[in-house]
Amino acid sequence: MSLPITTRCGVIAAIVLACLAPASSQQLDCTINVNYEAVGAANKDLLRDFANDVRNYMNNYQWGTEQLDEKVKCTIDIFIQNSTGENKYMSQAFVGSQRSIYGAKKSTAVVRIFDEAWEFTYLKDRPLNHNPGTFTDLASFLDFYAYLILGYDYDTYERLGGTPWFQKASDIASLASTGGLKGWQLVTTGYSRTQMITDMLNPTVNPIRASIYRYHFNGLDSLTADRQKGWAQMRGALEQIGTTKKGIDARNLVLKSFFDTKYLEVAEVFQDYPDPEFYLMMSKIDPSHQKTYEEYRLKKH
Repeated sequence: MSLPITTRCGVIAAIVLACLAPASSQQLDCTINVNYEAVGAANKDLLRDFANDVRNYMNNYQWGTEQLDEKVKCTIDIFIQNSTGENKYMSQAFVGSQRSIYGAKKSTAVVRIFDEAWEFTYLKDRPLNHNPGTFTDLASFLDFYAYLILGYDYDTYERLGGTPWFQKASDIASLASTGGLKGWQLVTTGYSRTQMITDMLNPTVNPIRASIYRYHFNGLDSLTADRQKGWAQMRGALEQIGTTKKGIDARNLVLKSFFDTKYLEVAEVFQDYPDPEFYLMMSKIDPSHQKTYEEYRLKKH
């Protein structure tokens, strides 16, 4: 059976059609949830339209020059922590995206990130506008994650296909990082937006990104038609990530993000895999999720 075309163009099922446009744009289908429980009644009133404004901003903007058939499904869950000044808020955000698995009636998580430090300004009844090249603490945050989501999505369909999107996210981080704003500085521990995109565009990470493509496009997308082939491709991708891991900083956020997103899926997909040593291998490659791999290994006995 043929597999889908490698560019992120059109519906996945269009396996015999060639896309004429390059992987240069996409629209989002983004679910926005906002938790206001930590702030007072006055702030809740000021934030009454916030979720809808963010939703419209993410979903109604044409992020590139072409209209594609399948939008990237994503979620941003925003947890307002407190008000830090007039119309200023400190929050945390979960950002996640998913894409369909070819030949299966289900989807796979592509990226899951928890951003712990986002301070933004929101004025009720003032519209959010896209203004490329100018940094604002609200719109630029949303732009950054829109581009990060799109880059991750394209990377699953084409080897290093997300690079143009990641570069756009990097441009935003460069604008922000000079201001010393929370969440935008380079860090040696923990997570920051600038560190995330810096790690993503580091050439030493290219083998991991190529393995992410192999894991999804050659692996997951093959499972329904040829389980043995899908397993072999996914295992090969995971082994390559393990090899690459030895030569990069163990704190690399791309590496961490991949396993935080995929560890449970890996454990479940390989439950019927014939090699009993697989979960021991994964415990070495991804020791932070060793407990899960061991649980699934024991299920095989």
